[in-house]
Order: sequence, then C-alpha cells, then structure tokens
Amino acid sequence: MNQNIATITDPHYVAIDISKDSLQVHTSGGQTCRIVYDKAGLRRLLKSIKSLPDPLVVCEATGGYERPLLGTLHQAGIAVNLINPSRLRAFALSEAIKAKTDPIDARMILRFAQQKHLQPAPPPEPVRQELAAMLDRRSHLTTQLAREKNRLQKCQKAIATSIRRMIRFVEKEIASLDAQIKLLIAKDRRLAAEAQLFQSVKGVGAVTAWTLLAYLGEMSRLRRNQLVALAGVAPFNRDSGKASAKRSISAGRSKVRKCLFMAAHTAATHNPVIKPYVAGLIARGKPYKCAIVAAMRKLLIHLHSLLKQHQQHSLAL
Repeated sequence: MNQNIATITDPHYVAIDISKDSLQVHTSGGQTCRIVYDKAGLRRLLKSIKSLPDPLVVCEATGGYERPLLGTLHQAGIAVNLINPSRLRAFALSEAIKAKTDPIDARMILRFAQQKHLQPAPPPEPVRQELAAMLDRRSHLTTQLAREKNRLQKCQKAIATSIRRMIRFVEKEIASLDAQIKLLIAKDRRLAAEAQLFQSVKGVGAVTAWTLLAYLGEMSRLRRNQLVALAGVAPFNRDSGKASAKRSISAGRSKVRKCLFMAAHTAATHNPVIKPYVAGLIARGKPYKCAIVAAMRKLLIHLHSLLKQHQQHSLAL
C-alpha cells in the first residue's frame, strides 16, 4: 500500500474537537457549528467538508472516540492530521489559555494547525489497525493474568480455586488471541516478511515484532533520528548556561518502548553485537539501565536498517 500523500499548499483547515456525543467544528473560513456525533451527523459533516477547497481536517486523539470520524474521513479520501493531545495542551498554555471547553478546544486546534502549518498525515493501513487492536486486547489480558497470579500468592484457601480457574481462562484467551494475530500476519505477505525479518535478530521475539508492525508502521519512512525520537529512546540535552544536566529520554510511543526494553534485556545476554556493546558501556561506568536504553536505541536502528535493505531489495526484484 502506498503511504505517500501530497502536501497542500494552502489548506482549508477544519478543526474538530471530539467528545462522546458531539463534534465542535471550527474552520479557517470562520464557520463554526456543533454536530451530533452519529451516522447522520457524520454524513452532514462530510457533505460540508467536501464543499470546501483543499480541506484538511485536524483533531486530537481522544482514546478511541475519534475512530468513527477518522474512518469516515479516510474512506471519503479527506486529508486528516491527528494531533497528540499533550502538544495541543502545551500550545494552549503557551497562549495563556487555561480554560477548557469544546469551543475553546476547537479554536486551539485551529490556531495550532495554522501556526504549525500542519499537513496531511498518511492514512493508517487497516491491517495494522486490526493488529494494534488485537495487541491492545492482549495487553489487557496479560495485565489481568499478572494480577490474578499475584492474588493467588496471598489469597485465602476459599477463593484459590476461583483464581486458578480465572488464570486458566485468561491463559486460553491469550493463546487464542496469539493464534489470531499469527493468522492475520500470515495473510499479509508484507507483514509476514517484516515479522520474519525482525525476528531474525537475536533478542527480538514474536511480541516485539508484532508491536513494531502495529505501532510503528511508519518505520521505513523515517530517518534514524526521527525514529528513535518517535519510539522515545532518544536522549535529549538538558543544558543551560554552564550547567549541564544528565541527558534523559522522554515521551515517544510507550508500547514500543516497553517491548524494546524487554528485547534489549534478552539481546544483552544472547545477541553477539548487543552483548559486548552493553558490557563495554557498563565497564566505562554507565549504569545498567542507561546501557540497556542505549542497547534499545542500537537495536531499533539495526532493525530500521534491515527493513530499509529489505524494501530496497524487494523493489529491485
């Protein structure tokens, strides 16, 4: 699937603040309205947006409420840019806007889009969205499994049987979900090839490979520095004047970072490249956790390089 998308020289921004039951809309042309968030409302909104010259819809992620809207827009071929809520809130505070209502939020989204000259983002691939949903559910189940196992260690005899029954049930659900994930990836030649490529690196298991496929789909389109920053493993300077504080990582995609952390632990023991790299950092006085973060970064860059080579080889055939 081609993920390239053309830039828009002078986009007509349509800022939408999303809530559970309504959409607050503000456009760069000065139109404002509030629309009921249902199928009829989406049809009305779509008709209005299509009448605008070079429309670009801008909204913030809302933990899932944005999905029906984005699905409708992508299906209709409308350009979209989804903003990180923390960036938007920081922008509002920089503008001395402390109040928070739907109309205020919509105005902030519009002002942010105009000042940052936002451009369309590539639409997500449906198969990666489905994979991400399955992995989210898998995470819910593994968290529940850990809780039940912890309860079993200190529970009364009267409820031990119930907890063991729940553990067996959750384990079966995880196994069933793993089978569905494997089948989904196997049906897509591109994802299957990338999953196999990632797992060829010692330390990278199936779950880490699935996570990269689901939550870092733009991996091949990014430069190295962009990639490590997006994953949250780029160390940022904290210097001011003569003071030089310890560099640290921040933000990024936590789901990717967590999996990379576990993969780096394994690679530090078994990977012939990562193992001496981590040992060398520790020998130079680096704390173990700092060495592991460096290993995460090195591992991700290596996977990025392998993916680039694989894609170039595929195009050459």
